[in-house]
Amino acid sequence: MDLNTILKEKKEKNILLKKKFWLPVKDKAIGLIKISNKALIKDLRDWLISLPSGFILEVDWAATEKIWENIIATSKIDENDLIWFDFIVCDNTIENLNKYFELGITPLISSKNHLNSILKEFNPVKNEWNSYLFETLDKWSVFYSIVRYLENFKFPFDNKNLVKNVINL
Repeated sequence: MDLNTILKEKKEKNILLKKKFWLPVKDKAIGLIKISNKALIKDLRDWLISLPSGFILEVDWAATEKIWENIIATSKIDENDLIWFDFIVCDNTIENLNKYFELGITPLISSKNHLNSILKEFNPVKNEWNSYLFETLDKWSVFYSIVRYLENFKFPFDNKNLVKNVINL
């Protein structure tokens, strides 16, 4: 799919995903959290409630349940629902990031990931690179990367360039 098709589909399907997972319609971005560390997920969960975004935690130890107004936990996301996500927060245990890149889903991942030769911190001034990186897998670094991403998401031109860079990986 090309950039315009992906962005159009994301916009159209955004509300459907919010309804499917009982997320507030007012929040613009929707993120998928795929981190295997339970303690980190619990720490982040308490902070994510304050952000203007919907979050779906994909964790193998939870049935689909509403944790907070903007946070849902589920054990599995249907592959057909992936197009609806704007970003993914993941650790180094994630496999096949290409399926997310093809759908224009921005990765928020450790700077020490296995794809560090192609994933670089997005620079909105120069409209280059394709991800948001955290230095360590702790609540402070991960949360900071989410906040930086959401700040960029507010600017349609910058976000469109970021998604274009992700698709072109």
